[in-house]
Amino acid sequence: MAAHDAGSSATAPLSHEEKFELRGLMRQMQELSSTTPASKRIVRQTAHDYAGHRLVSWKCNEFLYKKDPCPLPTRARGLFTCGEGGEVVIAARGYDKFFNIGEVAKTKWEWIEANTRGPYELTVKENGCLILAAGIDEGRTLLVTSKHAVNVPHADVGMKWVHHHLGEAGRSAEELAGFLHENNATAVFELCDDEFEEHILEYSDRTRGLYLHGINRNATELDTWPSVKVTDVAERFGFHVTKYFTFGSAAEGREFADKVRRDHVLDGRAIEGFVVRCRTAADDRPFMFKIKYDEPYLLFREWREVTNRIIGEKPFRTNYPLTKHYAAWVKQQLKSNPDDFAQFGRNKGIVGARKRFLEYHQAGGGSRAEVYEQKANETKVLLMPVATVGCGKTTVSLALASLFGFGHVQNDNITVKKNPRGAFHRAVMHGFDGHAFVIADRMNHMPDMRLTLTTAVREELVNCRIVALYWSHDGAPDEKILEKTVARVIGRGEAHQSLTPKRTPDFRGIMRGNLARFAPLDLDSTSDGLVEDVIELDPLADSAANLQKAVDGLCDLFPDVLTRPSAADMARALDLALAYKPTVLKDVGAKAKAKDKAKQKPQFFGLVSHKVDIKQKLNGLLDSGSGADWDICRRLMATGDHNRPLHITLAHVAAAKIPRAKAIYDAYMELPKKTWFSGAAVVECAADYIVCNGSVMALRVRSITAREGIQLPASVACQSGVAPGKTSLEVVNAIPHITLCVGTDGKAVQSNDMLATVFGPDNADHPLNVPDGWAAIPVSLAFAAFLKEFMH
Repeated sequence: MAAHDAGSSATAPLSHEEKFELRGLMRQMQELSSTTPASKRIVRQTAHDYAGHRLVSWKCNEFLYKKDPCPLPTRARGLFTCGEGGEVVIAARGYDKFFNIGEVAKTKWEWIEANTRGPYELTVKENGCLILAAGIDEGRTLLVTSKHAVNVPHADVGMKWVHHHLGEAGRSAEELAGFLHENNATAVFELCDDEFEEHILEYSDRTRGLYLHGINRNATELDTWPSVKVTDVAERFGFHVTKYFTFGSAAEGREFADKVRRDHVLDGRAIEGFVVRCRTAADDRPFMFKIKYDEPYLLFREWREVTNRIIGEKPFRTNYPLTKHYAAWVKQQLKSNPDDFAQFGRNKGIVGARKRFLEYHQAGGGSRAEVYEQKANETKVLLMPVATVGCGKTTVSLALASLFGFGHVQNDNITVKKNPRGAFHRAVMHGFDGHAFVIADRMNHMPDMRLTLTTAVREELVNCRIVALYWSHDGAPDEKILEKTVARVIGRGEAHQSLTPKRTPDFRGIMRGNLARFAPLDLDSTSDGLVEDVIELDPLADSAANLQKAVDGLCDLFPDVLTRPSAADMARALDLALAYKPTVLKDVGAKAKAKDKAKQKPQFFGLVSHKVDIKQKLNGLLDSGSGADWDICRRLMATGDHNRPLHITLAHVAAAKIPRAKAIYDAYMELPKKTWFSGAAVVECAADYIVCNGSVMALRVRSITAREGIQLPASVACQSGVAPGKTSLEVVNAIPHITLCVGTDGKAVQSNDMLATVFGPDNADHPLNVPDGWAAIPVSLAFAAFLKEFMH
């Protein structure tokens, strides 16, 4: 097939100038993805083997797209390259990241009307997942990817649907690959298939498959085809056509979108919203934004999550009046028709349950219009600081609470000894009983703290919006931040619940340890995936400046809910916050610690990765890995879980009846007295195999070596199996490991037996026995780790 509109710049090969720009972009991406430490990387690259070709996918830190100016070298979301050195080419390219109306300054209607020009193309926003397709190897091979990976379930299902559509149209994969390569283009699809994965809106029977949403030129700058040409390609190759509407002005497009919002349906079905294409008036570049409808999308999402809570016999809260009736119906159905919900936790049966309830509701006198006219009782927002000691998070939190009447829960006021983290989560949830906004005032500086908090809130408040107040460390070295924050702690004197110079003589060591364990936000990671908005603050700036940023950010995010305060109001609120005196005092000095330890022994001691998100690394491997062994791991990850922070167990109180295990545990009981215990990373770890038997998955840790300058007590030091002059830590388990995931029928302790089966009692270098249905996959992962006591 001939190139589509070959004379158009949208289909032309890259010019010499564009090739030069691409080489510059690749240098920047390479530098940013090699930044040390790894935790400071704002760009990550992953290599893939695809049909014998080496591809690299590039993923940027999600929240940085919103910054203006954007600090990223490209706004492309979904970017694959192939080739080496100066011969790198773009294999596939998604859209530039675009935002919802009002989400950023440049998606406010007044900015759009003043700074863009038509035509305005409103394309229906289908409710599925992103799939990219392109032609590589001079157009001989069709590449099909998900947003960031190849050879993963979403990409595999996407490829199956490509072949299905092409077959119906009498076309071949080679024709499509050749067409895309000839036009230097990437096809952007939305995969909608309820049999594979149910989302919120329904796609069944003839509506299942791939919706061709756009075609982008494979260039550094976004150049996307007009919808009329995209529609022509969809029809010729047999893909579902994405419906679109064209308007001459932004006002006309807005009026149409508002009418669909009021009608609740378009062509007889609910839709998620529209993606809008237009061009900037100043430089005539493509500009995209979206108009997303909350209803009935958020209502249906609430029903989905409430059903999961009922199945799990867990408490839940409702934000829509009709949800209470839906919940009562689900409880009755679980008694009379439990098989209908057997696969619900695997995203199967969601739409079916909703349809059956709607039929029941209408049979009882309710109307379908009533469903679409449901209004949420109140917007619920969790404000989650991410900071370290002395950044001013409590001062800013107190001032915000005073200005807007927010709920404010201070972790420093939680005094229970048993499960204090759970008590903090419960206190935050109680805060929502009387407030729409609640500040979870805690450092939240480590990924597992953020994950457990956001998960706990979202499980009960399904549609709660989570906003991070992020004291970013990207702009300054740790030592400069430590110097500034230590001065603040000294300046506030004893006006704190626990960490004060007089009551905590080693406060500098504690602050250094907290600073070292600070993990930056990464909205693509498992830990931070529920965070929707980020307001970036500065740990070196004073509280007045950070309060102003926080107020501006919140008022921009919630203009219909929050009224912007005056400068005088802000000054008064800040004065009150600075004058705050705590009513709860804690003694975290050595005497208090010793007294607490006498009352309660740690359940176990472990090593926790330092500034490396092991679960994120695992997800990256799962995304890029191919073959039967990776499929075994993916199946377990899809249904399993592991609630505790990922760790290497060193000693466990349950094994203390065994003399060697008791000696190791007792030795670790002495470590908290050492000055370096509360510091940062103390050991270097190397892992070499992921092992999975379908019930449990573990990462075999091959070496644990003390860092230079760390003098381990003889009682926990081990010289065997390490290089001369190096020291390792004694470990109670025969094969050190991290339990990554546990299935519904498994237990974490089973990792020991599984690893012994594979590597033998002497912990062989390589697998000795891998039973059928098991997987043992070589990997290479190095990370630093710090010691931690686990009380439960």
